[in-house]
Amino acid sequence: MNKIFERRSCRSFIDKEVDISLVKEMIYAAMQAPSAMKQIPWHFVILDKKEIPTLMNCSHGAGSLRECNKVVVFIMQNDLRCPEFLEQDMSSAIENFMLEGRDLGLGTIWIGTYPHTERVDFLKDYLKIDSPYIPYAMVGVGYPKDSNLFKLDEKRFDDTRIHIGKW
Repeated sequence: MNKIFERRSCRSFIDKEVDISLVKEMIYAAMQAPSAMKQIPWHFVILDKKEIPTLMNCSHGAGSLRECNKVVVFIMQNDLRCPEFLEQDMSSAIENFMLEGRDLGLGTIWIGTYPHTERVDFLKDYLKIDSPYIPYAMVGVGYPKDSNLFKLDEKRFDDTRIHIGKW
């Protein structure tokens, strides 16, 4: 469980190839996420470093992908039986993906795309995605530059946010 406490967004990476087999291990972990009524809304597009300059045009925040070695675009299928839970399903898959990356010694950065229409449309055009599929998020992957990135940060715990029995 310590990996949960050590996971951080990484925006600075060394120039080292991430083997596709590691990315597939991360996707395997993503696919273990809970899904409402087992609707399994996720699909994945793995992109190499050479495509990152184009992806950075998606949004201002996508500049954080600059030094990544790989980017995985999480695609959400939105014609399933429990549409009200699609975002929860997708977010759970992304968290699993990022936690597995941490376990493998990789850094990750989550760039939200959905529900921003301009970001979704940009990726749909670039990746040639049709309905009922929606680019939900991009996650950059690489080896972190900062060796201290994964140090435990106990400052995140805040006992005042815990309410027992009532608000």
